[in-house]
Amino acid sequence: MLGRRTVLFGAGACALCGCSGALHRLPGVEPGRLGLASTEIGAGALPARRDLSDEEVFATLRAAQARLLGPATGVCREIGSGVCEWRFRASRDRTMNASAGGDGLVVVNRGIVEYARSEDEVAFVLAHEIGHHAANHVSQGGRNTAVGAVLGGLLLGGLAAAAGASSAVGDAAQAGMRAGGAVGRISFSKEQEREADYIAAVILHRAGYDLRKARGFLVTMARASNRRETGMLDTHPAGPERLAAYDRAAAEVLASNGRLPARA
Repeated sequence: MLGRRTVLFGAGACALCGCSGALHRLPGVEPGRLGLASTEIGAGALPARRDLSDEEVFATLRAAQARLLGPATGVCREIGSGVCEWRFRASRDRTMNASAGGDGLVVVNRGIVEYARSEDEVAFVLAHEIGHHAANHVSQGGRNTAVGAVLGGLLLGGLAAAAGASSAVGDAAQAGMRAGGAVGRISFSKEQEREADYIAAVILHRAGYDLRKARGFLVTMARASNRRETGMLDTHPAGPERLAAYDRAAAEVLASNGRLPARA
């Protein structure tokens, strides 16, 4: 029963919030492309982390930031929905991670630069986080969390009341709010990640970066995570799905000479 209630709750959250989460129409991914991406990821090993000085790390980040800024601002203004002024911060964390936070903040771990094999790959990471801001994903994620929490509290609290467990209604509602907030937070995130990758490809193309070189970091991250399938509650697409989606996006961007996709 718990599993079934969870599924029903997830469906309700999607009905209330809408499950796309993307501002633009994103291309689908065919099974054949997924298979090719999975084969490519499995055919190689994770590259060794490079031993770089602080000066080398900062120089690479500054170069990519300077080259991306103009094209990224133009793309953001075309979208017209999100934050188009960004604050960049480098972290000493050596993991392959970056994040987009409130007020246009973009944080990039030094591990990104240490594992990247070219400036194109570093630029992809920066452009991806900029894409989250440009599409207003950060604010949207906060709203989704709040809506999911309300829905979860109402649903589980109502189930406890219907079962005659009046003393447990408060606890059930609190548990529902926690679960609902989690579902609301992730119900859009896979589509948002795909959209941020697409926007990144547009920005990279306009900035003169090589989209094929840039995709190398998606391969590296996929090999590091070793995930091959995307689960319902995953916040990011698994490696093969994300790589195949990026390849479709890159093909569209090159064919259109850097246009954004149609709005959803």
